[in-house]
Amino acid sequence: MTTAPRRGRGRPATFTTATRRAFLDAVAAGTPLGQATHLVGVSPTTPRRHARTDPAFAADLAAAKAAGRRARLADVPHGESRYNNYGCRCTTCRTAATTARTNRRHTTTSAGDEPQVVTLPAPAASSSPSPLLLAKAS
Repeated sequence: MTTAPRRGRGRPATFTTATRRAFLDAVAAGTPLGQATHLVGVSPTTPRRHARTDPAFAADLAAAKAAGRRARLADVPHGESRYNNYGCRCTTCRTAATTARTNRRHTTTSAGDEPQVVTLPAPAASSSPSPLLLAKAS
């Protein structure tokens, strides 16, 4: 059994051009970074290190992250959650948030739902100093 000879010294590169492209495509599709690194088979620190050292890859990664955010946002239905969490101010989201807020504000409690008040006994007055004060004095 023969193996192909390696060129140069050191460990073979794992973050090749094809792996980078697959990683960036996964991120642009909306996959979280950790899952994207697992998908292409590299360590989670590898893309961060390459982004720090390679400005072109850093720009590509920033663009892929922005595209991924847009892709994830496209999957979120319009409603109160999208208004509150993602800042969507379309008519549908605004109406849903206003309606939900109004319903929460105008709920009334029935007489049986009154909060129970628990009274605690007053601490007994003692003429001797507390053990904590005795420990500090000694």
